Amino acid sequence: MKKIYLFFFGLLVSMAAMNAQYQLVWEENFDGTQLNTDYWTTENNVGIWNTGANQELQHYKSENVEVGPDGEGGNALILTAKYESYNGYQFTSGKIKSEGKVAAKYGKIEARIKLPQLADGLWPAFWMLGTQGGTWPANGEIDIVEGGHAEGIAAGTQERTFNGALHWENGGNYAGYGPQYTAAEGANLYEYNTFTLQWSPTRIEMYFNEDTNPYFAMDIDGEDAEEFRDWPHFFILNLAVGGSFSGITDPNAISAPMPAKMYVDYIRVYQQEADGGQMVVTPPAAPQTDVYGIFTENSDIAEKFVIDDVGNSLQIWEGTMDAIDGAPSYDGAEVIALYSNPAASWFGFGLNSSAGVDLSHYANGYLYFNMRTSSDQDFWLGMRDTSQDEAKINFNAGTDPYGFARNDQWHTVSIPVSDLTAQGLDLSSVGNVFMLGGEGVLSDILIDDVYFSLSETPLINNDLNADRNNPVQLPEYIVEADFYGIFTENPNVPEQFLIDDADGHIFIWDNTLTATATAPYDGDEFLSFSSTGSAGWWGFGIHDDNSHDLTHFADGYLSFSVKTASQQDFKIEIHGAGGSVALFHFMNGQDPEGFARDGEWHRVSVPVSELTSQGLDISAVGIPFAASGGTISNIAFDDVIYTVGAEQPENPNLNSGGSNPDTGITVDQYGIFTERTDVTEHFAIDRENGFLHIWNNLTEMSTQTPYEGEELLAFESSEDGWSGFGIFSETPLDLSHFQGGFLNFSIKIPESSNDSFTVLVEDKEGGKGELFFAPGTDPYGVQRNGEWHFISVPMAALLNQTAALDLSIVGNVFAVSSGSRSHGFIFDDVFYSVTEPTFLNGVSAERVSVSPNPATTFFVLDIPEELEVIEIFNLSGQKIQSSKTLKSVGGVRINCSGWPKGWYFMIAKSVSGKDYVSRVYVKP
Repeated sequence: MKKIYLFFFGLLVSMAAMNAQYQLVWEENFDGTQLNTDYWTTENNVGIWNTGANQELQHYKSENVEVGPDGEGGNALILTAKYESYNGYQFTSGKIKSEGKVAAKYGKIEARIKLPQLADGLWPAFWMLGTQGGTWPANGEIDIVEGGHAEGIAAGTQERTFNGALHWENGGNYAGYGPQYTAAEGANLYEYNTFTLQWSPTRIEMYFNEDTNPYFAMDIDGEDAEEFRDWPHFFILNLAVGGSFSGITDPNAISAPMPAKMYVDYIRVYQQEADGGQMVVTPPAAPQTDVYGIFTENSDIAEKFVIDDVGNSLQIWEGTMDAIDGAPSYDGAEVIALYSNPAASWFGFGLNSSAGVDLSHYANGYLYFNMRTSSDQDFWLGMRDTSQDEAKINFNAGTDPYGFARNDQWHTVSIPVSDLTAQGLDLSSVGNVFMLGGEGVLSDILIDDVYFSLSETPLINNDLNADRNNPVQLPEYIVEADFYGIFTENPNVPEQFLIDDADGHIFIWDNTLTATATAPYDGDEFLSFSSTGSAGWWGFGIHDDNSHDLTHFADGYLSFSVKTASQQDFKIEIHGAGGSVALFHFMNGQDPEGFARDGEWHRVSVPVSELTSQGLDISAVGIPFAASGGTISNIAFDDVIYTVGAEQPENPNLNSGGSNPDTGITVDQYGIFTERTDVTEHFAIDRENGFLHIWNNLTEMSTQTPYEGEELLAFESSEDGWSGFGIFSETPLDLSHFQGGFLNFSIKIPESSNDSFTVLVEDKEGGKGELFFAPGTDPYGVQRNGEWHFISVPMAALLNQTAALDLSIVGNVFAVSSGSRSHGFIFDDVFYSVTEPTFLNGVSAERVSVSPNPATTFFVLDIPEELEVIEIFNLSGQKIQSSKTLKSVGGVRINCSGWPKGWYFMIAKSVSGKDYVSRVYVKP
C-alpha cells in the first residue's frame, strides 16, 4: 500500500509550569579535586566533530579538564581552551561525556553554567546523545545550550545569544530544529546561569534562569520522533574552538581571549512517575563471583550483565538480522532468536558494553552458552575488547567444534576462555562480551543461557523451558498475487508493499535529494525530487526490511511512471538476495522506447528477465525500486508495480488535474535581494528552500551604506584563497520568463581593490552564465571608485556561454566568486526584469519627453515649469551632472557634447515640488 507517514514536529511555543511532582534522582556537583570517572570519560581525540561538518579547530586533552574552585566560593567542572600546538592543531580544549555510564530519559534536567567570553570563535555546549538508534542523527541529539553562533557575532550580542536544538533522522535523512535565542538586555552568559530541559513523552521545552517562556519548544509525539522517546540519552560537556557554528574555520580568525574557561557548577536530574522516565547509572565494578551471567534467566546466577540500552545493549549490525517471533527460549521467557536478512551478503550481532567490562576474573574459566540452528551456513562467534582486538571461533557446517550439532535442537557449548585470550583478547576491558557473525545468509540462530564460570562443569539450570525444542516458525515473505504494488494508489492492485517506516521505508541516500512539487500520475502521492548538487550524485530507494520473495514475477514486468525535463542520465536499481543488483539505464538519446524528456508522465515497463539476466536474485528483494544518477534538476516517479505478465491493471485513479503545477515566475520584475517598492514578488531567503550561502570565511563589512533600503550584501575575506557567496534555491527555480530580459544589480568596488571576480547564475545541472570583473576591464561602465553603479545585464549575455545556462532549473539565482582573497564584495538591489529598468528605485514621477532622442550635442526636456534641480545619471547609476534653478521656457536645454555613447536618465524637481523623470540615448 502506498502510504507514507511524514512526521512534522509542531514548533509550538507555550508556557509550561514546572511540575511539583518531580523528584531528584541524580546529581553531579563536581565536588573535590578529581573528575568522577564512575560518571565521566574525558575525550582525548579529534573525531568526526572536527573533521566532519562541524569543522572545529581544537584537539581535546584530558589535561584541559579540571575539577576545582570556580573563583566565586564554589567548586565546579572547568573546561579550558588554550592556544597550544598539539598533533597538528593550534588549540587544545576539554570535553567530557557520560557515555556508557550515566543516561536519562525524560525529566527535568538542570545545569548551572558560566561561559567564557565568546567573541569571537568559541563554541561551548551542554548536550545529549541517544544511547541507541545507530549512528547520528538516528540516535537523536538534544542540545540544551550552545553559545557563540554566527548570528550572535553578526548582531554583537554574543554575551546573551544562545540556542537549544534537536537533531534527528526523518525518512532516512537528517532533520533538525534549533533557532537562535537572544535573552533580554542585562542577561550575561559570562556569569552563572541556569539552563533547564523539561522533557516529557510528548514535548521538549528549555528554560533560561527563571523565565516562564521557553527559549526552545517542540512536540515530539509524532511517529518519526522515536529518537526522543524510545531510549535514554547521555550527557556531553565541551568547549569547542571555531567551526561551522561560529562560521570561523580559520585558526588565525579566532579572537576570543585565551585561555578560556567554561565552568559547570552542577547537573541535576529530576523525574516524575507519570512520565515513565528512566535514569541509568552503570556500576563500574568488575565481577568477582564464580559465575557471571551475560544473557540468562537462571535464578542461581546472582551477578549479571544488565542490558539497559545505555551502557549495555544488544546491537544488530547494520540491520543485517531480524528477530524470529515466537521462538522457544532455552530458559525463562527471553531468547536471542534471529535470522539474517536474505538480501544482505553478511550478518552479525553483539552484546555490547560501551564502557567495557573487566572479565579478567574468568581468564582460567569457561564461556558457556546454549545454541540452536537448522542452518548449514558457516558462522563464527567470539568476543572483542575495547581496543578492537577480536577472538573468534569458527563454526563450519560438518566440522562444528565443541560438540555442537545442527539438528534444530538446543545444545550446550563450553569454550575455554583461554581459547579466546590466546588470540590476543584483552579480558580486562571487553566491549563485545558475546558476538556472532558471518558471510552469506543464516536462516536461523537461537542463543540463550550465556554466562562465564570458573567451573569446567556447566551450572545446573532449574529454569529450563519445557518447550524449548519446539519447532521454530521461520517467517516467509512470499508474494503470490499477479499484481504487487510498490508505490501506487491503483485500487486494482490489492496487494501492496506497506511504506510505514517500520519495515518499509523511503530513504533518500546521503541527503542527495530535495522533495519538489508536481502533479501526481495517480492518486495524491508521488516521488518527486531535485538533486542537491553538492554531492555530485543522487539516489533514493524504497527499502523492504523483510526482503520479499518476488520469484513469482520472474517472467513478468516492473512497470512505473516517470517524468523529467532534464537531459541528465539516470538509472533504476533493484537490489536482491546476497547483495545482487540490477540496473536499467535512461541515457539521453538512448532512452527506453516511449519515454520522452518533456516534463510529462510516461509509462515504462521493464521485463524482470532483463534484470535477472544481470545476476539479480529476486528470491529476497531488499530494495524493490530505487533510482540514482549524477545531478538532476527534476525527476518524478509514481505508480510502481510488479506484474506477473505484460498485462497492466486498469487504473481508475489517474490524476485528471493536468500536467505539472506552474512553478515558474510570471511577474515582470522578480526580486532576489532588493527593497524596491515596485518589485512586489521576491525570492524568500527563509533557510528552508532559500539560502544565502557564504563561502570560505567571508565576513560582513559593517561600515557600508546600502544602495537602497536598509540591507545590502557586503563581504570581505581575511585570508588568501577563493571566496564568494551565493543566493541559492534548494528546489529548481524557473526563471524562463526572463529569457529575453535582464539581471539587474547595484555594485560598488572599493577604489583600492585589485580583485578579479565573477558574478554568475547557475542551474541545477552545472550550466551557468558568468559575468567577469577585472581591474581595467570591468563591464557595463563600472568603475573602481568606491561609488555605487547600477547595471542591467541582458540575459542573452549569460545564456550563450560554454556550459549553457538553463533558466528553467536555476539553483544559484545570484552568486559571486573569486579565486583569491576578496577585499570587498558589495552588492544590492538584485532583481530580474523582463524589460530594461532604470536605476531609479520606484520613483513616483511624471514622465516627460526628450528631443532629439537619440541626441548628439544637446537635447531638450519638455518640462513646462521652473525647475529647482535636475540630476543626470549614466546607465551605471553614476551621477554625471547636477544643475539648480533652471528656467523652463519651451523646455530645458541640456548640453551633452562629449558625453560617451549610451543611455542617460534624468530626475527633475520643480519649484512647486513636482517630480519629473525621463531618459535619452546619446549618440555622438
